[in-house]
Amino acid sequence: MRRGIAVAAVMVALLSGSPSWAYQAELAPPAITEAERAEQEKEAGKKPFPLGGNVSLTQSLGAGTFVEDEYVRRSAYDVSLSLNPYWRITSMMRLSAGLSISKAIVENYDSSATYKRRTLLSDVSLALNHFRLWEIPKTGIRLSGSISFSFPTSPQSRYRRLYFSSRANVGLSKAIGPVYLSYSLGFFKNFNQYTTPAVSTSDVGDHVILAHFEGNEQLTTDLVATGGANTSFGLLNMFLVSWNITDRLSLALMYNINNSWTYTSYPKDELSSPYAEAGRGQRDSHGGVIDISYQIKDYLSVSLGSETFVAPKSADNKSFVFPFLNLSNNSRNNTYFYLSVTGTY
Repeated sequence: MRRGIAVAAVMVALLSGSPSWAYQAELAPPAITEAERAEQEKEAGKKPFPLGGNVSLTQSLGAGTFVEDEYVRRSAYDVSLSLNPYWRITSMMRLSAGLSISKAIVENYDSSATYKRRTLLSDVSLALNHFRLWEIPKTGIRLSGSISFSFPTSPQSRYRRLYFSSRANVGLSKAIGPVYLSYSLGFFKNFNQYTTPAVSTSDVGDHVILAHFEGNEQLTTDLVATGGANTSFGLLNMFLVSWNITDRLSLALMYNINNSWTYTSYPKDELSSPYAEAGRGQRDSHGGVIDISYQIKDYLSVSLGSETFVAPKSADNKSFVFPFLNLSNNSRNNTYFYLSVTGTY
């Protein structure tokens, strides 16, 4: 019954720092667990307490930590606490919130930790989930849906001058014996103050010089645009396969692909890559999770796995990049290894 809890909590801790991935962890695993729990409680004639939640403590280690060359090594070791309280409105509908707090044990620019032991907050999320909107007759395939919002409490979102993000999601799932299959499609829209990231000069101090190609743009008295382009909207696809090896041991594979578009359009000129195309800026990424979880108690589980986040294709667009355990460029910390302990009420 507890399949997917650990995967969900770990994905919250690892991915919620980025606005475009802020809700990725809420796609399938929590819905699977809550739907199964609701069915069992209904059959037993038991009315659950309306409030519940997940708390997860995760340690993650970047693959860049193991690079032998000290000049290119990028060590990454983070500890995260993920909090996900929820309210059961009905047996199949839940209102949930999410926040993760992470501590970077070492200096790690891949997670915005520019100095040791820096504490970082994720964005705060609020989601309304329905775990069974409809079941296709005679197939056992269930349709679920959710509406989510994210608010800018993370450094990344504040730098992008994000007001808030919104997302709508639909999912299909089916159990085949001990195997659970799920697919989810989400559309997100960001609402930013400006089309580019910006930094307040009062925040960085007088000792920092802000500069970028073709010069800074002064947006207000103390706000400076530093270049780049904010993401406007995008699509998120997720595939999940979970196998209950035993009643307590499970193995899960999760694959995500993210396509997002910026506010800004770009022409193709003599400085453009031969593989580039003119038009609205597009950013594509994909990644995978390999997770093995063990249910110690009904309310306590432990999970060990890896999470990878890379561009779908190589720089020359000639080959695809493998999304699981990708160690081809360890120095960039494309892959993280994690150990997570999750408590569920």
